[in-house]
Amino acid sequence: MNKSWNIDVVGILADEEYVLNTIDKQAVYINSQNVIQFFVKIISEEPESFPNIKLVTCYATDLERWGFEDNYHDHPIDRIRALQDFLQDNLVVFKPQRKVLYDHTEVYVGREIRLIPKSESFHNGVSLVPLPVFSEEEHGNSYSEFLDRLQNRKYIGRVDNVTSEANDTPKYILWKNEEEEYRVYGEFTGHHYAHGGFAFSSNDSIRTMPFNDQWLDDCYDYGENVMFVTFEVFSEIAEMIPSAEQLNESIGKVKSDVEEAAGQVAASLVAEPPTLKKQEEKKPVTQVHPEPERKPEPHISTESEQTEERLMDEFVQVTREQGLLYDLTDLYNFHTAMKSSNLVILAGMSGTGKSKLVQAYAKALGLFDSHQMTFIPVRPAWTDDADLIGYADTLHMVYRPGDSGLINALMSAKENKKKLHIICFDEMNLARVEHYFSQFLSVLENESGPRRVLRLYNDDLENRLYNSAQYPPVIPIGDNVVFVGTVNLDESTYHFSDKVLDRANVISLNVLPFENLRTLSEENKNAAEEKRGPLKKEKESVTFEIYDSFRNNNRDIQLSEQELSLLWEIHQELQSVNKNIGAGPRIVRQIDMYLKNLPNNEALSRQNALDLQIVQRIMTKVRGPEEQLKKFLGTYDAINDTVTDSKLADILDTFHDVSEFYETRNLIIQKAKELKFNGYTL
Repeated sequence: MNKSWNIDVVGILADEEYVLNTIDKQAVYINSQNVIQFFVKIISEEPESFPNIKLVTCYATDLERWGFEDNYHDHPIDRIRALQDFLQDNLVVFKPQRKVLYDHTEVYVGREIRLIPKSESFHNGVSLVPLPVFSEEEHGNSYSEFLDRLQNRKYIGRVDNVTSEANDTPKYILWKNEEEEYRVYGEFTGHHYAHGGFAFSSNDSIRTMPFNDQWLDDCYDYGENVMFVTFEVFSEIAEMIPSAEQLNESIGKVKSDVEEAAGQVAASLVAEPPTLKKQEEKKPVTQVHPEPERKPEPHISTESEQTEERLMDEFVQVTREQGLLYDLTDLYNFHTAMKSSNLVILAGMSGTGKSKLVQAYAKALGLFDSHQMTFIPVRPAWTDDADLIGYADTLHMVYRPGDSGLINALMSAKENKKKLHIICFDEMNLARVEHYFSQFLSVLENESGPRRVLRLYNDDLENRLYNSAQYPPVIPIGDNVVFVGTVNLDESTYHFSDKVLDRANVISLNVLPFENLRTLSEENKNAAEEKRGPLKKEKESVTFEIYDSFRNNNRDIQLSEQELSLLWEIHQELQSVNKNIGAGPRIVRQIDMYLKNLPNNEALSRQNALDLQIVQRIMTKVRGPEEQLKKFLGTYDAINDTVTDSKLADILDTFHDVSEFYETRNLIIQKAKELKFNGYTL
């Protein structure tokens, strides 16, 4: 079974003799796809669950973003030598992944490769130990808050690039201030890890000391909240920490300094009102380990304050406050699709509140920044992606972004990776989606990494365009960007191709009885306002970190055997109708991802969610003439408003233990009716 470790591991290009003796292969070679493949030797400490291997294979194509150019026309020996020279002075940082091949053999691959220069003192026998790094900038806690939370075994923040497994407690951690100065804390014997990050425990008093500046020359802090220290430095810390200052003494000194300063200020106020000059002459209050004073930042909700259940309560309440009437099932369906799909499309007749639903969702998430919630009205005249993203003006040698606002939103998402961004294409089928959205249809299928980028223009123009620094050739599309579209299905719009439908969750909103509008009276809205509590008061923003914690990103298929058999039966029946339609592997994986991300709730069960997924992911592709689809959908009986002789209905009957398939059966009747009266269904 494939497995990925979401941690950073450090290695070096393995030498030929070591690889030959270990696995009897070449350290660098050109594979059958004409790509340079090389082995990296791990030199950093691995998690306990990591297998006993020291060699990981990597590909030269992953080094292109770091400046390596593989000239495919050169002699193979020259190509290999060029890669060896390129990596000679660099360490390779990567995330390991285990892959099981068709013959059941296991290979270990390095992904998300980054390079960091070797220190001057580097030697072949170096081994590295990862230490988590905490700071106010990255984790939101001031220095005094950090000390207090650490002492009381509270959560002090997430560090995603180090192992958080129960048996991998780091003995020491680091605090970094604004001046890039570090302090060591430890020794820790246990930890907990949750949405709030690490909470550490120790069998003895926690001790702290400065991190020696001379150690920095031998260590590697590459900006990912992790410092890799050499084993020699780690040993020196272990030797010195038992005699270092205890943490409770440090906290006491900080508090006493603050209290003393406060007393001095109070005494001076009684004795003599301070003048402006005297205020300027006052010396700043010093602490044992001073941290610069900073302005308080806007409130951002933490794991303890924000949960997925609370978010959904907020979402429901926002819709009611705005006078919107939605089925609760639709709200959970929409939220689940948004966090698990590459693209969500809200479809239906005009006036059902599709755009308003997206706005309500953004408000519930606290996306108040204009770039975090971007609405792009699609224009009928759009014919290619240049209308959306812009173009390179080679006459004036500048890049001219489109006026849709998309590029600004993507640049904001790139620069603010901790913020969630929603981009909504309003009435997206006023123009042909396959034309103006063509790049996205390919890009959104890629996992996060160097391939998940939007290309604005060719690389060879970068040094010639005046504003290339502002608009680079490619913009990465991170996981903190969520795409959604709204469509009206009428005579003024285009219908979607299978290429679009394969990549989208298409949701049709239910229209509730109009008598329910009475429940949205002003009195009920005011009553609901009182029940909201701190959510209304604090105007909380859901960061990308919190939103991502609501997701289940496990790629392993978790559909049951019955569910997979059901989808296979439907696929085979569709194939018998038309070889060009069906429920392919991509759709099966996306249905699985949706069901894994369904939150605990009473409005939408797993059985009903599977029913909705068949409607939203498969039935959207069932289009065509009566001659082709009559056996699949059945014959409509107008007297009883039912369908007879339906192959699809027979399949659903066979799997009645999986779900009642209420929505799918209703759609079968609707489409069979269209076949009878129109001769075709859309």
